[in-house]
Amino acid sequence: MEVEAYPPEGGPKGAMMSRRTWTMRGLTAVFAVMLLGAACTFGGDETDGDGGDGGGGTTGGGAVTLTMWAHRSKSFNQALRNSMRAYEAENPNVTIELETFDYDTLIQTLQTALPAGNAPDLIHMFGTWTCSYADFLTTVPDDVITLADAQQVFFPGPLGGFTCGDALYGLPEESNVEYGATLVNTAMADAAGVVADGWASWDEFIADAKKMTVIQDGAITRAGYHFTAGDGLAHSFLSLIVQGGGNYLNEDGTAFTLNTPEGERALTLLKSMVDEQIIDPVIYNDEQNWVGDCYFIELCAMGVVGPWAVADYKDDYPEVAANTIYLELPPLEDSKAFIADSGWGISVSTDSPNADVAWDFASFAALDPENAAAWNLTSGTLPALVENGEGAARDQLVSAFPYFETWFTILPNAQFVGQLPDRDRLYYEIIYNHGLAAFQGLETVEEALQAMESEANDTFG
Repeated sequence: MEVEAYPPEGGPKGAMMSRRTWTMRGLTAVFAVMLLGAACTFGGDETDGDGGDGGGGTTGGGAVTLTMWAHRSKSFNQALRNSMRAYEAENPNVTIELETFDYDTLIQTLQTALPAGNAPDLIHMFGTWTCSYADFLTTVPDDVITLADAQQVFFPGPLGGFTCGDALYGLPEESNVEYGATLVNTAMADAAGVVADGWASWDEFIADAKKMTVIQDGAITRAGYHFTAGDGLAHSFLSLIVQGGGNYLNEDGTAFTLNTPEGERALTLLKSMVDEQIIDPVIYNDEQNWVGDCYFIELCAMGVVGPWAVADYKDDYPEVAANTIYLELPPLEDSKAFIADSGWGISVSTDSPNADVAWDFASFAALDPENAAAWNLTSGTLPALVENGEGAARDQLVSAFPYFETWFTILPNAQFVGQLPDRDRLYYEIIYNHGLAAFQGLETVEEALQAMESEANDTFG
């Protein structure tokens, strides 16, 4: 049995789908305040079955019940359910229950339940978080796959998040990309006289975005290009730094280097789109008119967000989805490299009394090419397995999601963002807040970069 958390699927999607979350900054305080309460059930948002105590367990007659926690997403959750039912069909003594949480609640729950020893067997983990929780996760057994073998079968981007030092703590299921290409509403492009076939330069892109922007009585009522949500802004800024020949970390990864000529060029380029009135960051951001909502309710002509968003919105907005393509964003200089997170995958907690069964399910779902491709087809995501990025699996994915064609072309250019001390704080409190401040004229570009670098380096503790 599966019980859905509030709001139900199909509810308000702006808050639901934004990957904005509590940051790891509050871990110590959260632990100190809430450890005593962590022994309570954390499946309050959703539980399969009776909700239980979070961890899986065995029942009479050799039956095994596993519990998985995941963030709430219509397409992702259905893909997980399909994997679970397929595994149960082959292993009738095993039952797998899914508990889903809204994104913020999942973060809070992991922060309290894992150190308190009250975690489920399986966690659908965002790879970039994994190393922060490594003390509470089991490593992937060598009889499932070794790290060396995993480096051959998975794309480097998704695998990077689950690799902590020389140990592997999970199996990725998707290549998570939030930058590199943009959603384009072809109907809006046609109406504006824009030929939606790509751009050789940012000047060309900005000119087309301006044509697709609608301004009434001095207010932007349709943004030409939405990049001012938390993920979009951070990935844009960091990717442009790399494309400009710089790096956002020093050579040994012990300090951020954001207040640099490359950082100034990146932030100045992004600010120029605000200055050109392509978007108003006051009313288009993470808190209101979030990029997914904005695009599908047709308040944005273009927007930077990963292809998972189309899968989540297409059933509610079929006409918009039918007019949607992705086009590659123009490069800065000659580099097409862009920054990507690791993406979602499967980890097993140290609390699981049935870790061997949990890893068997993870292998079934994420390592078997056919099962992994089925997960990607249902969730509308790009594959983590190299094998599924080519041949019949690739063709099947492109047939189901024609807008994947562009992503398969540029996926080799994706670079894992790296093991950051506090990725969410960097993205959602530092780059996002100071980027918006610079766009709104509350800080100069120089002041914003100085603050970003100083606050980012504080995350190293």
